[in-house]
Amino acid sequence: MKNLFLLSFLVSLGITTHSQNTIQLKLSHLFKGDALAFNQNYQDSQDRVVELTRVRYYLSSIKVTHDGGQVTPLTDVYVLGEGNVSNYIIDGSYDINSVEKIQFDLGVDSLANHGNTSNYDAQHPLGPKTPLMDWGWPSGYFFLVLHGSVDSDNNGSPNQGFQIESFGDILLRTANSIDYSEAINAQNNKIEIPIYVNVDRWFTDMDFATIGFNHGAYQPNKDAADNTVSENVFTAGPPNQVNIQEQFNKISFVTTDYSMPYAPVLFFKLPKSNYSLSIIDVNGRRVVQQDNIGFEGNYFVKSELQTGIYFAIFTSFNGYQKTHQFIVNR
Repeated sequence: MKNLFLLSFLVSLGITTHSQNTIQLKLSHLFKGDALAFNQNYQDSQDRVVELTRVRYYLSSIKVTHDGGQVTPLTDVYVLGEGNVSNYIIDGSYDINSVEKIQFDLGVDSLANHGNTSNYDAQHPLGPKTPLMDWGWPSGYFFLVLHGSVDSDNNGSPNQGFQIESFGDILLRTANSIDYSEAINAQNNKIEIPIYVNVDRWFTDMDFATIGFNHGAYQPNKDAADNTVSENVFTAGPPNQVNIQEQFNKISFVTTDYSMPYAPVLFFKLPKSNYSLSIIDVNGRRVVQQDNIGFEGNYFVKSELQTGIYFAIFTSFNGYQKTHQFIVNR
């Protein structure tokens, strides 16, 4: 009986030991669905060239839902995310075998934020960093750092810099929880949790040319913090390009007004970008070509067009297209 009890105890101990797993976050940084690379040209919503040179942010108050709904807080765990780094091993072992959901805050919790980098060694996420990730105390850590430049003079090369360096308890945000449709299981005593970081969403409804340099909790800092939640910066998978196109179609329209004496008039509202307009007749001939018409407004159809059916084709620099049929009756 004693030997049987000892065997049962050893088996139980073996199972417990096997369930101790290291957690690793895999943060895949994207810009409009493409892998983020520093000093690489992207297009902003105005079809201007924009590049990013620094992306850094803190994650804290991490909670993992696992193994059938159990919730484990990763106490005193902080992650310093870098736009060009994907893998983050969290020291320590956890009785976690299968992950269903993860939650966290963007920023540093108030208690740690009013501490000091001198409380940690340089290898710790909250330790001294170069470049700095804090504004000194009591101001605290930079929750989010976004640096880059934009082509403000339309010569194809980014020339105007911008900076967002956000700090202050008021900017702490709880990101939307990330739910996985299929649980992520441990392999070789490690669980790799994938998280996609849609960096471009931090800039939603911002004009890169007017962001400027913002160190603190100014409006661009607050906007970026709010976008973390409202624009769902952190997701379980990459954005679905088909859904993005469908969303564009829902918020865009072109209509024709025939009531005015100088009719017809095209009224249009399209996703933010610069557009060209082509008007094609029923024989496929381009009868009007006009560039740089913006993304909303009206267009007065030229009086030289003869009676007939025409197609107005609005095309953005990055390939989005909207077609509208109208009639000219002279």
